[in-house]
Amino acid sequence: MKVLLKDEQARLYYGMEHAWVADPNAAMDFQVLERAGQEASQYPLHTLAIVLRYENPECELSLNPGLFWNPQPGNSAASSV
Repeated sequence: MKVLLKDEQARLYYGMEHAWVADPNAAMDFQVLERAGQEASQYPLHTLAIVLRYENPECELSLNPGLFWNPQPGNSAASSV
């Protein structure tokens, strides 16, 4: 499973070195929700989704980071989903 960050409006995935890419295969794999949430907190959360992408492209789950990620100072963990 890959943990990706996607801009839903632009339909682009977060790639290496802060570049956004159209191909999910070229997207950065954050490996865990917490890392994706930390990066998502740097952008307007209403446009982003954390995508859990499995080997089968039809098996993909998108999560709104704003629903479970609290970027307040001192909170370094995402809640359980």
